[in-house]
Parts: sequence; structure tokens; C-alpha cells
Amino acid sequence: MDEPTQEQLEKSDKLEKRTIGGELRYYVKNIKEHWPVVVEDEPNAQGREAWFTPDGKFHATHEQLRRDAVVGGIV
Repeated sequence: MDEPTQEQLEKSDKLEKRTIGGELRYYVKNIKEHWPVVVEDEPNAQGREAWFTPDGKFHATHEQLRRDAVVGGIV
């Protein structure tokens, strides 16, 4: 799967644009919608975050979210 372009990230209604420490990031708005099993299996997973950087690279605060991101598209 190709990484999304910055234009795709900008247009996505599933992402929220934020600047963290001077770095532009596109955060996944609803973790539970994209990873319901992770949230149900791990009580504190709802507080986890996942985001893209403008170059299309995916990042997450939970290992399962990182693994699953390669399986399905979010943007």
C-alpha cells in the first residue's frame, strides 16, 4: 500500500490536523472506530493515538495500531 500524500491527508474527514512541538501531524479522529478490538481488549487503549506526518508516514502509541495500519487504509 502506498503512503498517503499530504493532499490526501488534508482532504480526509477521518483525520484532524494538529501541530505538536512545531511538527505538523494528522491524527486519526476516532481510534475506536478503526481499532475496536484493541480498545475493547485493552482498557486504556482508548487514550492511544495514531497519526500521519505530512510525508505520509504512520505513527502510533500502541504496537497493535502500528501493525494493523499496514493492513487497511485509514485516509
